[in-house]
Amino acid sequence: MSMHIKTYHKYIFSEILGPFFLGIFGFILVMLIQILYEFSDFIIMRRVSFEVVLKLLYYKIPSLFVFVIPVSLLFAIIFSFGRLMRDGEIFAMRSSGIYFFSLTLTPLLFSILLSLILWFFTYSLIPESNYRSNRLIQKYFFLNPAPIKGENVFFHDEEGRYYYVKKIIENRNVMQNVLVFDTSSSNKYPIIYTAEEAIWNRDSLILKNGVVHHLGDDSFVVWEGKFEEFKINLPQDFMYIFYRDRTPQEMPTNELKKRINVYKKAGISARSYLVEDYLRIAQSIAVPIFALMGFSVILLTGRGGRLWGTAFSIIIAFFYYGFNIIARSFGEYAVFSPFLSAWLPNITLGSLSLGVFIWKVRKW
Repeated sequence: MSMHIKTYHKYIFSEILGPFFLGIFGFILVMLIQILYEFSDFIIMRRVSFEVVLKLLYYKIPSLFVFVIPVSLLFAIIFSFGRLMRDGEIFAMRSSGIYFFSLTLTPLLFSILLSLILWFFTYSLIPESNYRSNRLIQKYFFLNPAPIKGENVFFHDEEGRYYYVKKIIENRNVMQNVLVFDTSSSNKYPIIYTAEEAIWNRDSLILKNGVVHHLGDDSFVVWEGKFEEFKINLPQDFMYIFYRDRTPQEMPTNELKKRINVYKKAGISARSYLVEDYLRIAQSIAVPIFALMGFSVILLTGRGGRLWGTAFSIIIAFFYYGFNIIARSFGEYAVFSPFLSAWLPNITLGSLSLGVFIWKVRKW
């Protein structure tokens, strides 16, 4: 009996592999065509070379895996199991003592393997490809991109200095209208620095054209003086506060986690980074959830419902990723917690799929 079960599992796996790779190829091709369509006007008007276009498509491919791998497995399960039901093979297996639940084990194990592969991709490959593709887009497709900047920024370092910056112009490494409360000395009250601007590098912040104020025991200013330049040494990790040349989606996971830790120490909101960190795990876990949804669709539609089920599942897949985009925004704007915003689509889809599966699989 065990030999028969192994043969059935091998057969199910072989049935899934073909449609899965067909789905990978088809979905990637469709999405690359969509990218070309979006940039077609820029390609023609800016006369972007064929080599640059190929580079852009090449860098875009890894980021597509987040969508393509789960949807391709969903398509493969519905396509292959739909055929097995239509041809009566599922019923033949059941008459031999092989129930539907046992047939799902191999695809589910395969989905876990794909989940691990996708997590590995999201660790560094996909962020790096996002970074390179966005740099190409800025360089060749858009002229004079807006400078990256921040306004009304508060943070503190581990030495007891508290900073307020009116404006940060990141592409020039410049801060404007800087106020520093330095409590690192043994004085009763902090030393206050004000400066028209400041320039940062890897390990220091250089204040320019400013005034230093020393407060006495009665909290009145006892001495103040002007300076043209004053250097504040910063802990090495604090360069992450200033160097934000990559968005959260473009950062390798190790840098993302390091930046989260530094922001927390500095008292700066790290919501967008936390959302991205949780989302990378949630997107990987989505692969088994999509597999479970595929089985749920098959159990609901039954024999002859392959085409309808495939269309229905693709609609659900687009709905899922649209839900992901909305939930991410809710997390970044503090409507939901970062964890909930990243996991809510998985929790919703997973609960529905699991409920339908448990309800229907007992009859098979």
